[in-house]
Amino acid sequence: MLSRVADSLYWLTRNVERAENNARLIAVKLTSRLENANPIEETNQNWYELVEISGFQEVFDEEYNRSSDRNVLEFLLFSLKNPNSILNTITIARENARAVREIIPNELWESINSFYLKLKRHSHTPWTMEEVNDLCELVKKESLLFQGIVEATMPRGDAYLFMEMGKHLERAEKAARILDVYYHKDLECYQNKEIVEYHHWWSVLQSVSGHEAYIKTYRPLIKSRNVAEFFILDAEFPRSMIYCIHKVRNAFVALEDGHVEHYSESLAQELEHLTNDLIDFSIEEILGQGAHAFLQSFQHRCMTIGMHITKTYYLGEVVIP
Repeated sequence: MLSRVADSLYWLTRNVERAENNARLIAVKLTSRLENANPIEETNQNWYELVEISGFQEVFDEEYNRSSDRNVLEFLLFSLKNPNSILNTITIARENARAVREIIPNELWESINSFYLKLKRHSHTPWTMEEVNDLCELVKKESLLFQGIVEATMPRGDAYLFMEMGKHLERAEKAARILDVYYHKDLECYQNKEIVEYHHWWSVLQSVSGHEAYIKTYRPLIKSRNVAEFFILDAEFPRSMIYCIHKVRNAFVALEDGHVEHYSESLAQELEHLTNDLIDFSIEEILGQGAHAFLQSFQHRCMTIGMHITKTYYLGEVVIP
């Protein structure tokens, strides 16, 4: 497969995944405002958390004088200066898809093209806070439709495997970002601390659509320790860090037919080491060394794996936030 084709397929799924992640985070924050068990005013810092998860704080700070809800939403939804905005990621995904139209099913091209046109129409019209949730639902449904078409129509060859690597590496890294930002949030200052803490972790789980799956494993008790274990080490939840890294590694092994050549040795080693660490560590060991340190290290290792994928398969260089 030509490297430019592999590059387009890899970044096609990474960008669709980024758009969906943004939409999920925004939708949960909006729901949290309505259902917050602690009746205090939502602070600007609470909205700025979404900017921190996106990884483009400096760009936001240069563009806006304060982190109000509307500024954060504009930045994450439509800002052309934010490489991670939903509009920008889907625009890039559409161009990736256009470059490989002869490789992907026609239904997949029609799906991403329609997705882009709908977003473009929204970006050119004034929007209200009440309309944002509907827009987030649109993004999530279009992303799920995209993924469904891939799963239902794509042959399990090299094209599919590059798309698998892109999607799951993006998903793993974003899960670590979400958990890292929210894990150490100070909840001591709130009244009704237990209720607020429950709502806080409920929101974190909802950001990856994991609340129902979590409850089936841990029952109704939502504790920070259990949420961390669920995010990091639950091998059956499709948005956990260990599940996603397994999928990246499996796609790599399939691409290489189970062999490791000199050109792919560095990538193979990085994937093997990260996979083994996730298998070997217990949640107590992870939290004992410090959740922040572990999650920061995981994000860095995901970026390193991304760079090795780029180098191994001669993909175009793209800055990963």
